[in-house]
Amino acid sequence: MAKTIYDNLAELPVITADAAAEYKEKKEILTETVNEQLSSRNDIFELIGHNPISKMQNNHDNHARFMANIFKLNDYKLLLRTVIWVYMTYHSHDFSFDYFSVELKAWIEAIEEKLSSESAGQIIEIYNFMLDNHQNFIELSKEIDNAQIDIPADMETTYNLFFKYLLNGDHKKALMLAKEEIEEKEDLQIFFNHIIKPAMYEVGFLWQKGAISEAEEHLASSIVARVISGLYIYIIDLVENSKGKAVISAAANEYHEIGSRIIADSLEMDGWDVEHLGADTPVEALIDFLKMQQPTLLGLSVSMAFNLDNLNETIAKIKSKPELKDLKIMVGGKIFNENPELWKKTGADTWAKDGEEAVEIAKKWWEKKEG
Repeated sequence: MAKTIYDNLAELPVITADAAAEYKEKKEILTETVNEQLSSRNDIFELIGHNPISKMQNNHDNHARFMANIFKLNDYKLLLRTVIWVYMTYHSHDFSFDYFSVELKAWIEAIEEKLSSESAGQIIEIYNFMLDNHQNFIELSKEIDNAQIDIPADMETTYNLFFKYLLNGDHKKALMLAKEEIEEKEDLQIFFNHIIKPAMYEVGFLWQKGAISEAEEHLASSIVARVISGLYIYIIDLVENSKGKAVISAAANEYHEIGSRIIADSLEMDGWDVEHLGADTPVEALIDFLKMQQPTLLGLSVSMAFNLDNLNETIAKIKSKPELKDLKIMVGGKIFNENPELWKKTGADTWAKDGEEAVEIAKKWWEKKEG
């Protein structure tokens, strides 16, 4: 089934730049129209599993932002992967599968009403494709049954213990275990890549499947952040700055910052002078900071597909500044790990799948700069 759907992607139209721009320009009024139509239905609470209306509205906000990216990039493989993920996640949190077909029909009506006929004609073809494959999306969403993580055999015991401590909310045991595993700074990269990173993927997957609550997911993330901070203090005396300045940040409106923190710490262990700005850094504030610091490299992290446009616009604005013309930009995050060619559409110089790869890329940039 999946192969058939992927084959059909080639038949979808290329959305023109004008149509993509009109959708983006009017995405707020489109979202408002869809919200009004669905909120007025007598069966709305049955459709959304008696979740708050605000949760549905948040999905519509994210949908509009994501589709604006899809129409700009014409990346229908990304569309398919994300739609299947959305079906799985929202249904696991009690949304009826019927909600999605109702929602898609509402988007089509809003697009017909609010967009020009030329733009609407192109874009509705994509929505009709999604509507026609509604049942296929349901079946494919049911086939996702694990977080697709790969733990080395000699680290499985450590991983299982660490993951248990995360779910139990035991930050002391989690940190103690991490310190036991790390005897020198090279061990930290191994712990990041084979324990922390897959653990966060699995925690996220359990939340998506409805197996743990949002509060439990937040607690696990908080414990990981505390562990990383504890390990940083533990190894900082082993590091000396031997390279240039690096700035690492999550993109604007991106609130997942653990990945960017891992990249920041990995670079610092390799001798970089790193400034980690954390989550949701406003574009203009970031640019002002870059002008002041004049770093050799910038790392930007994005996890959620609907934030791609923020990332692309950030990179475009940075690249337009003469003062930053020599700045190298790498991107990373779950969305790029799942779509390895996607970074080429962002304007970045490259992408890194993890801290180890980021260190190697940065090292080559530094050696080239130093001649």
